[in-house]
Amino acid sequence: MRVSPPTIEEFAFHVELWSHDDLRVDDTLAVAKNIRVARAAYDEALKGQEGRIVKLRHGARVILP
Repeated sequence: MRVSPPTIEEFAFHVELWSHDDLRVDDTLAVAKNIRVARAAYDEALKGQEGRIVKLRHGARVILP
């Protein structure tokens, strides 16, 4: 039996780097299937992106700004 790799749609949580004007996503830093992994990625992203807007989202909903 062949197992296919997960698609991006299966990763509901996204850690994103937003533009300085907060109008668009500049980069997706991480994707995760569960909130604990997503939160860890978010916390690490904040350390490396001082002064930038980092958001943790679940679909359209912003969990952490």
